[in-house]
Amino acid sequence: MSASARHVHIDALRGLAVLLMVMVHAAATWSPTVSGNPTLLALVVSGLGGLAAPLFVALLGWGLYQRPRPLRQRVRQAGFLFLCQLVVNLCAPHLFEPLSPGVLSLMGLLILFEPWWSWPWRRGWNAVQVFGGFAAVVFALTWLAGDLQGPSSWDARVETDSALTFFSHLALTGTYPLLPWVMFAGFGMTVAASTRSPHPQVMWVGFVLSLYFLVQAFRLGQVWARPTGDAMLTFFPANGPFLIAALTGSALLWSLTQRWSLLHRLADVGRCSLTIYVVHFLPFVWTHRWVETNGWGLQAAMVATLGYTVLWALLGTLWFSKGERWTLETAWRRFSKSNDEQVSRTNIVG
Repeated sequence: MSASARHVHIDALRGLAVLLMVMVHAAATWSPTVSGNPTLLALVVSGLGGLAAPLFVALLGWGLYQRPRPLRQRVRQAGFLFLCQLVVNLCAPHLFEPLSPGVLSLMGLLILFEPWWSWPWRRGWNAVQVFGGFAAVVFALTWLAGDLQGPSSWDARVETDSALTFFSHLALTGTYPLLPWVMFAGFGMTVAASTRSPHPQVMWVGFVLSLYFLVQAFRLGQVWARPTGDAMLTFFPANGPFLIAALTGSALLWSLTQRWSLLHRLADVGRCSLTIYVVHFLPFVWTHRWVETNGWGLQAAMVATLGYTVLWALLGTLWFSKGERWTLETAWRRFSKSNDEQVSRTNIVG
């Protein structure tokens, strides 16, 4: 595959990831006023939307492998992402507190400390074997020290009432803490560094293990997956079974996007994915209050969620083609530059 074709594939995958993020946040904001068993909307959002953040972090790892960054540039880029996280939090007070760490602050942390966690891939060792060992360590810590990840409660994971809590959320107890999410960045580095694709191995091993967890949940009468609470797979915190399922799904989507050229139409969306991620929260500031006051049914919530997702697919394509200089990606490139550095025309994962 040529370099240009590979970057189209990466941009398209990033576009898919940000649209899944839009879908997740729209569904969380405009959730229907129904109770009882999980709805179709909830199942779709949990299944596909749960892959958005893993893909984002994996793509960051892919991009970081392309070119080492000096400390000054890493500090600037991390600071930019932390600032974007603050904007997101202020635009979505129904989901976050102003200083709640999130996926953007996780990415900033990964950029800032990239030399410390990525050195095994930089030494030229077998990338697939490196990832196997790296993942084994993360899984061991996740299973053996699960209590350190904090409670499976959204409110507890976004509440940031002190500096100690803030740093704890960054490292372990937040929505997207460094441990175990660094593993997805490692997967992205593995894809970038491999002479052969690691997708098949990850998909087959992950599929078998995920099937085992599904059978176990059914046998024990346990809920298979939910964001928080008592379930076989939980997103907050990201437990071992979820990590396996998310790696499997990310590898599958990566492979499909690489092979299915129709998805390459999302490349322009991917090239302004940071802009879409931040700006798509703006309508939530007003609309979530209306939904809380008036409520609506499942059908209206599904139409609103899917319609909003499609709208951003169109807006993202138009925005990049007509107003690229007015994107956060352009601001990112300018902010990343220093007097003695030249930064190529790229974005946060390339």
